[in-house]
Amino acid sequence: MSRRRILDSINIDPKHKDISKWPIVNIMQLQPEDREIFKKREAAVNLYMLHEEVTLEKITEQTGVSKKELIIFIKKCLEFDPITEAIWGFRALIPHKRTKKYDRSATTTFLPQQEQPKLSGAFNQLLEQYPEIREKITSAYLRRKGKNSTMPTISTDGIHRLFLSLCKKNGIGIHDYPFNTNDKGYRSLYRFFKKIENNHFSEGAKRYGIEAARQSRMGTSPKHELILQKPFQRVQFDGHKIDAMFTITFKTPEGDLFTEVVERVWLLVIVDVATRAILGHHLCVNKEYNKDDVLHCIRNTVTPYEKRKFSIPGIDYDPKGGIPSAEIPETAWALWDEFSYDNGKANLSNIVTDRLYEVVRCTLKPGPVEAPEVRGIIERLFRSLEVLGYHKLVSTTGSNPSDPLRKNPEQQAKKFDISLSELEELTHILVSDYNGIPHSGIRNFSPLQLMKQRIERGMEPRVLEPEKRKDAIFFMIQTKRRVSGNIEKGKRPFINYEGVRYQSDILSNSPHLIGTELTIVVNVDDIRTVKVFLSDGSEFGYLTAYGIWGITPHSLRTRKAINKLKNERKIFFTTYQDPFQIYYEYKASKAKTGKRERNHIAQLQRELNKAEAASTNKHEKEEEQFFAPDVQSTGDVNSLFIEEDDDDDRIFRTYNF
Repeated sequence: MSRRRILDSINIDPKHKDISKWPIVNIMQLQPEDREIFKKREAAVNLYMLHEEVTLEKITEQTGVSKKELIIFIKKCLEFDPITEAIWGFRALIPHKRTKKYDRSATTTFLPQQEQPKLSGAFNQLLEQYPEIREKITSAYLRRKGKNSTMPTISTDGIHRLFLSLCKKNGIGIHDYPFNTNDKGYRSLYRFFKKIENNHFSEGAKRYGIEAARQSRMGTSPKHELILQKPFQRVQFDGHKIDAMFTITFKTPEGDLFTEVVERVWLLVIVDVATRAILGHHLCVNKEYNKDDVLHCIRNTVTPYEKRKFSIPGIDYDPKGGIPSAEIPETAWALWDEFSYDNGKANLSNIVTDRLYEVVRCTLKPGPVEAPEVRGIIERLFRSLEVLGYHKLVSTTGSNPSDPLRKNPEQQAKKFDISLSELEELTHILVSDYNGIPHSGIRNFSPLQLMKQRIERGMEPRVLEPEKRKDAIFFMIQTKRRVSGNIEKGKRPFINYEGVRYQSDILSNSPHLIGTELTIVVNVDDIRTVKVFLSDGSEFGYLTAYGIWGITPHSLRTRKAINKLKNERKIFFTTYQDPFQIYYEYKASKAKTGKRERNHIAQLQRELNKAEAASTNKHEKEEEQFFAPDVQSTGDVNSLFIEEDDDDDRIFRTYNF
């Protein structure tokens, strides 16, 4: 067979026949004898692949490699290495190098009077003949538990006993392998365990503890990503429990004021990867943060930041710091391109991913849970905030239970009455100051300084469209409800949502809709009203919750919490009673001894305070608008109110969000 025909007979991509791209060998690591053998083989292959004019006889004469050996070496060099996923190349020429696994063909059965043969490859031969045995001992070692599996977690010795019982079950006799060996195949089985670990790295790591399993989920090799330069190209999101204790003051049903500590508070942050700037944050006072808290953090990041007036004497914003959306006009309502987060349940909820896709229009980059190394930027940020502020509080818990900074944090929090409202003010200061501190990871620029510089160079981010700049758009969900009512009993049409009746004058006068299904759009941050659409998509109007439910601002989370207690018969209220007052009193009675109830009270207080502040701001803005001296009117005075009329197409026109 000619040389060209031999190469053409090998089914491989022609590019792999270019020996300049073959994997090479460091011959200085070989023994002197092996090095000489390798050099002769390498020379023979080079002559064969590069010099067609040199005959096979001439190659044999120059290198001492026979024609038969040369053809074998060429074919081995062009085979694929399953581990590196590349051809073997010159590595196949190393003396004693095995490029294929050994497949035993000889029998492993022998009688006691016969001389025991060598049993190389006997274990693999057995597993090839009985794949059921391979599958079951692999599952037992990796501690896999299928839907119908009743197999408990067993030790390696137990797996060996299982292996022998499976061999007996499959009809393997006492004169067959493994029963005809002294250790009954134990050493071969142990080597197979190591092979299982290599082939199933993540599952194998679980046998060595939680930390080993966590590390194994972080990837098989480091991924060298492009260095990000553009602000808002990628952001990282995560939550962190603040290392300090804080108090809440509440009134018990008996009228007594109590000041007690609450569960540790969560700080949720979104940080820009390119500039390390904190774009927005949110404090969660519940034991665990959920999808509502994630949405609040996203909303706080996109909407322009408004500076606060602080009640703590002596603290104020550092002139060098600030939040980008307040300090850089181009970043007001800015949107990011990629959102990096862990696979926590709150982060993966449907409403969070939907808002990120539909409002922010970004791609999602989920990472493994409990793998802070993957999001090192935001993890370092949390450590910096702790060092800058929280660890300096007398109520700090320190970074661990044995931290010397930890000195009775609960007692200190109560002694000095370090409240949640003071925590909010402190966090605003810390976040603002952090953006003005030089950062070693960005060549000692401050995050705010670097962002300003890059935006001035033309790296401006996308911004949210003006028609979407309503807070409510971040908290909207859509669902369907059937219209209830009964003309025979005189019950006018209404719908039920989360245990509360919703009505309007229009719906009450539309008995023809009884039994039909309507689509409702709900703002989960304030569910006093819902917007309704008919089955053909046309807008029907707004429905208001019945009674106190339609007056007191509250979130879907609070409504569900109240309904849960009512269904469990822990609280009772009639249509004419205030469910929020009863809920507050129940939580206050439990809060004397339970931290979690105190957190629930804090959450309810925040909702009510936020609604009160929003109402105050609304009236102030309306007064400013009405009495504005610089309004230039070119027509009728009623033109001043066109903006209010035009705003009727907002998500919830009953209340200004």
